[in-house]
Amino acid sequence: CSSLCLYSQFIEINHRILCSYNTNIDELFSEINLCLAVNRSILQQLDEWCGHEISEEDWEKIQVQAAHREIYECSICLTPLSFHGDCQQAAVGSSSPRPRETVLLSCAHLFHHACLLALEEFSLGDNAPFHACPLCRSCYQKKILEC
Repeated sequence: CSSLCLYSQFIEINHRILCSYNTNIDELFSEINLCLAVNRSILQQLDEWCGHEISEEDWEKIQVQAAHREIYECSICLTPLSFHGDCQQAAVGSSSPRPRETVLLSCAHLFHHACLLALEEFSLGDNAPFHACPLCRSCYQKKILEC
């Protein structure tokens, strides 16, 4: 009888424990749906902010903003950036190598294009939908500056 009594007590305790849990599945699914809606909204805003097409006029304003910062070296490799005058001088002097292309980001930061490409390739493991500027961490679009 004692094993039967223990078994009955075990069943009763087990039943009380199960009854004490809130098993409202509808509430759980409702919370999951709310979280998904918030995440979709955030991603949509990010896509609209980072994915919109930048006009040539906007790129000119961004380039002026970058010029006001007076940054003359790539913040990734710490060597001088190539600007319009530098490209012409490098073409005249046969001993100097061809300068690296400079890329302008929509956040108005400048880098060597090759340096930024290497950084982007390195960060592919992050699985982020957008790349972040190494200086200000904002998502960006980029434009190679003409020599």
